[in-house]
Amino acid sequence: MATDEVALLQGMLLAVKSPAGRPYIQFRVDGEFGPGTKAALAAFQRDRGIDEGLPQPDGPTWRALRGALPEAYRGLRVLPESKILYFEATADEAARSVAQIEVYSEFEPSFQRQVIEMVRRMYEEYGIVLWITYTGWRRGFGDQLGFGRRNTMAGPGESTHHYGLACDLGFRDLRWMDATGMIWRDGDWLERMSRALGPASWRLWKARDRIAFSLGLYKIAWEGVHLQALEDERISNAQSLVRLLEKTGTMKWETRPVNRRAYYWSDLGRGEGMYPVGTAQEIWTGRAPVPAGVGDAAALRRALRAEFEKAEQNWRLWEPVSGN
Repeated sequence: MATDEVALLQGMLLAVKSPAGRPYIQFRVDGEFGPGTKAALAAFQRDRGIDEGLPQPDGPTWRALRGALPEAYRGLRVLPESKILYFEATADEAARSVAQIEVYSEFEPSFQRQVIEMVRRMYEEYGIVLWITYTGWRRGFGDQLGFGRRNTMAGPGESTHHYGLACDLGFRDLRWMDATGMIWRDGDWLERMSRALGPASWRLWKARDRIAFSLGLYKIAWEGVHLQALEDERISNAQSLVRLLEKTGTMKWETRPVNRRAYYWSDLGRGEGMYPVGTAQEIWTGRAPVPAGVGDAAALRRALRAEFEKAEQNWRLWEPVSGN
């Protein structure tokens, strides 16, 4: 038997009790078809009058195990090629997740269709419902500040989240069973499973990402929950922001990388010369390092912030600019 089949068998034998009221196995799920598992399987088959030996797909042993599962353990499944045991969600939950996305008006339409199809396929293939996280919809420029440098490299105006082309799609409310038979309900980022299983929990993210990639969606290396319509390597978020700023405002703009961060230059509405004005975060928060001798610093900072606000108000005019 394959490791995933053995893990599911062990999980069921751990949940189902013998006529004596004890689980058929009393050791941790390990995916190994060893003597203890073989003895537990034989005992279950003997108690149920099943003469089958190794359980066959949809055979009497599997049918009897599923029928004997306590209510809390109904719908127990295993992620293929893993030892991850989880419980199938309901079709109603899948429909509610899709409905939330369908009525949302701030995703770019083709991206919206991709995300809906992503949720549908994940449920069809694995019985798992994906949900947009509470902060994973379109974000305003200022919302970006709440994530900190540890969680995102993008400042205000520099994320595809601002333009309806990205979302955070996680595993909220996934119920799963640990190696001892305990049932857990997890969050969007699979926080409990990650702590319990370590790197093995990433198999669920890989299952999600395989479907995402087949639909033409992309992820970013440091944030598992994030999906977007565009490939980071092919666009410059900073250059794209500059184009939007010049479409919607009155100043001229440039951007240059400094120590792997985007820094901005502006003509400050003077029509000549370009002056360093800092990062997107500094501009948005009114801390732009405007040069001396070109006017009232506080007024210039307000004007720079106003340019960003006009860009935010007209976010649908954003277009990707190549990073090459």
